[in-house]
Amino acid sequence: MSTTIPGGRERPPTVIVGYGRAGRDLHHHALRSLYGPDYTVAVVDPALTEAQPRTVLLPSLRAAVGEFGPEAVYHVATPPHDHLACVEELVALGARRIILEKPIAPTSAESRKLCELAGLATILPVSVWPNSRVTERVRQIIADGEIGEPVALYMEQSKPRFGRTGSSDSHRTAFEVELPHQVLLALHLAGDEARILSSPTWAMPLPDRSVPAMGGALLRLEHTGGIISTLLSDLTSPSRRRHLRVTGTRGEVLADFPVSTDDAFGQIRISGRPGRAVIEDAPLTNFVETAYAHLLDGGPLPPADLALHHHTIELLEQARERAVPTTVEELATW
Repeated sequence: MSTTIPGGRERPPTVIVGYGRAGRDLHHHALRSLYGPDYTVAVVDPALTEAQPRTVLLPSLRAAVGEFGPEAVYHVATPPHDHLACVEELVALGARRIILEKPIAPTSAESRKLCELAGLATILPVSVWPNSRVTERVRQIIADGEIGEPVALYMEQSKPRFGRTGSSDSHRTAFEVELPHQVLLALHLAGDEARILSSPTWAMPLPDRSVPAMGGALLRLEHTGGIISTLLSDLTSPSRRRHLRVTGTRGEVLADFPVSTDDAFGQIRISGRPGRAVIEDAPLTNFVETAYAHLLDGGPLPPADLALHHHTIELLEQARERAVPTTVEELATW
């Protein structure tokens, strides 16, 4: 089931394990964006009774690895609590090229075991913002010294999440919703070792009740090099916002990431300068392209490896444990 892409080069088959929103709408969509709208994948998902468009349905991981072997690329897009068992089974069966949806695991104990499996197979965790073209430009601005030495990072990733919070208990706190993306980016940009300074959280107000710890969270980190990161996720916000500000000794760079796939453009400004740069950006597609280039052609690794994802999960576990209830109105005191 190898698929030919433009240029005539044969690619090994792709197997997507778990064909829900992540597998169907994110992973397969990114592959079709890269390799054409008819890009066909094998799918393992016990919830499906028949094949979906552009898929071949297989009954089990054993059947998939038995048919396609170690040459295939296996995308693990199951719910996080199934990740470890799924990767363990794939590796035991002989799979050697694995792309793992984020968060890589629900606990640091499980993510540590995944890191240990990386000695037996190449496991590439999905990293969104580190693979953004907006982030790439921000990195270059910092590296060129255009804002001096970085001293602080602020990121807000907010959105209204009343409906999903009211109808589902899949998340226990706001630290599990948007902050994993933000912590990963902060570690990527400001230094991969950090300690928690504070982690307040607030409730989600609904018409009939209040849901503790699901209204949002603020996480402040001090990185080893001295940079302070402030990460805000307000799930009671009336609008979507994905904004990054890096403050240096001689200025600031301000970046806005695409807020949805409906308009895949970001923007960057440098304080004190006129104008702004508008950047076409599709971070997940960028990640998949880099991951395949590494797995199949020996290209560079995508930014943010398993170790960085593991450290992200460790910090978020600590943040949940130390979380102090507050309100949005009281955030200024933090």
